[in-house]
Amino acid sequence: MNTDAPAQFSGFTPEVLAALTVAGVNERWSAVQERLHPTLVALAEALRAAGMRQFPRAWPLYEVSFRSLRFVNRGPNDRAPIDDYHFALDRPPRGCGILVAVSGAEQLIIVGLQITARQRKDDLRRVWEEGRAIWQPLIERVDEVRFVDRKETRRREEPTDTVSLSPGLPVSLSETWMDRYLSTRGSAYLLAGFAYRWDDERVARPDFAEQAIADALALFPLNEAIMEQAEELDPYGAVLLREKRAGTYAALALPPIETIVERIHARGFALADALIRAYHIALQTKPLVVLPGISGTGKTRLTRLYADAVYGDSSAGAAGQENDHYLLVAVQPDWHNARDLLGYYNALTSKFHPTPFMRFLMRAAADPATLYFVCLDEMNLARPEYYLAPILSALETEDHLLDLGVPAATVETVTGEMLANPFRLPLNMRITGTVNVDESTHTLSDKLLDRANVIELTDVDLAAFRHSYREPVDEAAWPIITQIHAIMTRAGQPFGYRTLAEMLRYIERARGVLAPAQALDQQIKQKILPKLRGDDTPRLRRALMALLELLLGQPQSTWGKAAAVEPEAVVAAPFPDSAEKVRRMLERLETEGFTDFYG
Repeated sequence: MNTDAPAQFSGFTPEVLAALTVAGVNERWSAVQERLHPTLVALAEALRAAGMRQFPRAWPLYEVSFRSLRFVNRGPNDRAPIDDYHFALDRPPRGCGILVAVSGAEQLIIVGLQITARQRKDDLRRVWEEGRAIWQPLIERVDEVRFVDRKETRRREEPTDTVSLSPGLPVSLSETWMDRYLSTRGSAYLLAGFAYRWDDERVARPDFAEQAIADALALFPLNEAIMEQAEELDPYGAVLLREKRAGTYAALALPPIETIVERIHARGFALADALIRAYHIALQTKPLVVLPGISGTGKTRLTRLYADAVYGDSSAGAAGQENDHYLLVAVQPDWHNARDLLGYYNALTSKFHPTPFMRFLMRAAADPATLYFVCLDEMNLARPEYYLAPILSALETEDHLLDLGVPAATVETVTGEMLANPFRLPLNMRITGTVNVDESTHTLSDKLLDRANVIELTDVDLAAFRHSYREPVDEAAWPIITQIHAIMTRAGQPFGYRTLAEMLRYIERARGVLAPAQALDQQIKQKILPKLRGDDTPRLRRALMALLELLLGQPQSTWGKAAAVEPEAVVAAPFPDSAEKVRRMLERLETEGFTDFYG
C-alpha cells in the first residue's frame, strides 16, 4: 500500500521531459505516467498548499484534473503518441481554468489561463470592461498568448512596446492582446500565461516550483473573477451549491433481512449472518459503503449476491445471468478525475460520451422507486478522492447535483439521450467499493471515510466454508490445508475463500493425473508460499519453521537449522517440492536477513 508522504517537486529534469519523446503510443504513455506524472502531481500539491494559504475561501471550490486520453487521434485507425501532458485547475460552471502543461512538440512548459467555452469569453469581456485598470498590469506581464483570428493562430512570446500577433498586425499597449482577442469572432479558445523553454536551466531546478506557483496564483484572481461573473448570470446554477447535510436517503421496499440472508446462504456463500446484516443496515443508512479486507474473502461477491437477494433471484450469476439492477465497475490505476468514471464532453461534436457507470445512473434516475447497486471493484487502485470527487460532494449537498463539465444546461449523448447539467444523483443508488490492502493500492482519505460506512472482511470461517462448499473435498488434504491456514494467519498472511476453493478444485481435477498429496504439494508451492516475504522478524521466522516442520513431517529438533536439512529428508517428505522451497527461503532468511519466494 502506498503510504508515502507526497513527493517534493524536484524540477523538470531532462530525464523527466524525455518521457514525451519516447516512441510508441503505449510506451510514451507509460513513460509519462512513470516520470512526468509524479513531477506534475508534486507541483499540483505544492500549488494547492500555496493556493489554500493565499485564497482560503475560493480555492476549495476548485478541482485538479490530469490528462487521461493516452493518445492523439489522427483519424480512423490512426493513433499517435501524446505530445503534451498537463493538469488543469477549474470549477463549475467550467469552461475556464488554470492550465499547467508540458509540451513535447514545442518543448515548452506553459502556465496559463485557458478559456474553452463561448460563455466564458463573454464573461471575460464583462470583467475586462469593468476592471481594465485592475487587470492591465497582469495583461502586460503575460508573455504567451494564443487565440484564433482570421484562421491564424496568434502567439505572443515577449512583451514589447508593440507586439506583433501576426504579420502586419502591430498592437500598441493602448490596444492590448486582450482587446484583440475579445474583438475576434469565431473560436472562443484562449491560452494566456507564461512559457518556459525546456533548455531554460531554471526549469530543471526544484525552486522552479516557486516561479510556476507564482504564475498560477497571479492568474487565479482573473479566473475567479470570470467564474463569479458566470455565477452572477446564473444564480441558480450548480456552482452555488454549498456543503449541506443531506436528509435520510429513501427507504425503498426491501425483502425482510431473514429472507436476504437465506438467499445469500443458498448460493453457497460462507459469510457470517452478522456481517450480512451490518452490510444491509449500512446500505440503508448511507449510500456509500467500503469493504476492505484480504483478497479472496468475498467482498465483490457479497455486493452481487446481496443485489440478487434483494430481487429474489437465487440463481442469477450462478449461470451467468445478468442482474439489471447491478453494475460492476473495475477501477483502473490511471483514473485521475471524474471524467474517467462519468464520461466526457466532446467540444468538436458538442456531445457527451457517458461511461457504463453514467448510463447506469441515468437508468436509476428514470426508475426512482427501485434500488440500484454499483460495485467499484478495487476502488483504491486509483485515488478515490480524485475520480469520486463530484460523487462525494453530491452525497453531502442538499440537491445532490453532479456537474458534468459541459458548457450548457442540457447536452445530448452520443446515442441521442438528453442529459441535464448538472445531473441529479439518484437517491435510489447504492455504491459499494471493495478495497485491497497491498503495495499496489492507495490509502483512503478521511474525506472518503467520513462519507462511508466501513465494514472489514478479514475473518475466514473454515467450518462455514466446508459446510457450504458444494464440490468434493479430499479428506486427507483438508486437515493439512487448515493447518497451513492457521500458520499463515499467525504470519499475517491469511488466505481467503477463493484460494481455498481453488486449491480443493485443483486437487480434484488432478485425479487420474497426479496423486492427491502431489497435487496438494504443488498448490502449496503455487498458491501459498509466494505470499511469504520480508525481513527477518520473529513472526516470519516462526511461520517458515512451522511450515517446514509440517511439510517435512519432522519436528525442528531433528534438523535444527534449514541448512542442515539432509536432501534425503526432503525427498522422503510428504510434500517434497514445497518443503525444499521453504527450506531455501528459511536458509536465505537466516543468512541474509530477508527472504521471498523468488530468491
